[in-house]
Parts: sequence; C-alpha cells; structure tokens
Amino acid sequence: MKTILENMSNIKDFLLTFGELLGVLVLGMGIGIAGAIRRKTIPFRWTAKKEEQFIQRHGRIHELLTELRLTVRASRCMVYRFHNGGSFTDGTSIQRFSVTHESCDGGVTSIMLESQDVMLTRYIDLIHVMNDSPNKIISVGSLSPSPLRSALEINSVEYFSVTPMRCSESIVTIGFVCCHWASADLLDDIEKEGVSQKSLETIIDDSVHNIASCFIVETKRQ
Repeated sequence: MKTILENMSNIKDFLLTFGELLGVLVLGMGIGIAGAIRRKTIPFRWTAKKEEQFIQRHGRIHELLTELRLTVRASRCMVYRFHNGGSFTDGTSIQRFSVTHESCDGGVTSIMLESQDVMLTRYIDLIHVMNDSPNKIISVGSLSPSPLRSALEINSVEYFSVTPMRCSESIVTIGFVCCHWASADLLDDIEKEGVSQKSLETIIDDSVHNIASCFIVETKRQ
C-alpha cells in the first residue's frame, strides 16, 4: 500500500512538473508571437491580402487617370475627394476636399500638396461648374473674377473641365475629376485630328465613371 502511495505521489509530482514546463513553454511562445506581430515579421494573411488589394486598386486609379490625360492631351488630371474636416462652433461639419491622385505631363508642376484639406466654401464657383457644366471644357478667361479663376491662372491653366464622381445610384457625389490644359494648342491639335469637343466630353465622362467605380468598391468593403 505504501509503495502504491509513493508511486502516486511520484506521478503527481511528475505531472505538476510537466504542467509547469508546459505553461512556461506556452507563455514563451505567446510572447514570441506577440513580439513578432508587433515587428510585423509574421503578417496575417488577411492583412497582406487587404494591403495588396489597396495597392492594386489605387494603382488602377492612377492608370486610368494617366490614360485619360494622355487621351485628351491634358497637362494635368487630378482626383479630388470630398471629406469632413472638423466642425464649426454650432456643431455643423466643415466640408473640405483634397487631391488624392494626380497625373502630370512632363515639365508640368504638381499641385497635389497645395490642394489638401481645402475648404469647400472657398471654391463655390467650382461646385457650380461641376453641377451646371459637367465634362465641359471651359476657358479660364470666360470665368468671372473669383478664387477659382485666380487659382487656375496662377497654375498657368487656360482650359479646364470638372466632372463629378458619383456612387452607383448617381445620388451621392463622392468627389470629382479635374483636367487642366496649359495651352489651347493642345486642344487644337486634337481638333485637327477630327476629334470634336463633344467626343472629348464623352471620353472624360466614361473615364471618370471608371475611376469612380474603383472608389465605390473601396467604400463597400469598408
């Protein structure tokens, strides 16, 4: 009987010792995995996939924007997104917009950095143009004196177009695409090739629809 009790005690000690070692091992593995995740040496599959989709989607947007610029011979094409930027003292949201993508011809200066977090109320004329003359190629000289005209002239723009980006139901405007032409000669060259301004407007509208589709997919996934 004594032998049996001693054996049971030995087994109990063994199990306790084994349990302690196993606990230390599991704890060590947990700390190691946590550290590796913090150092991003062990990327989760879903995170890597999401990151890849993000890169592909925004790479596609830039491709479409550059394709539009080359097709219509524009000097600069930009994607603007509407967003909130704080609130006024009465609690109403401050509406803003920022350039998220830009494609420029060689030698044309980028205006992306100076077009971030811009208050919508500063360029009300731009909203009027977008609503009243979408896709239309407009002469800067035909605009009334305004902050919009001043900004275009400062950046040596002679003609421009503004096309809204809307959700699939064509109700909510999520932003717009703006094309700049630094010289009337760029448009004249296209006209000499037999491409009418109406055709250019159709090309712009189709391209912007494709660009907007990329953002709509992004919004749905979020």
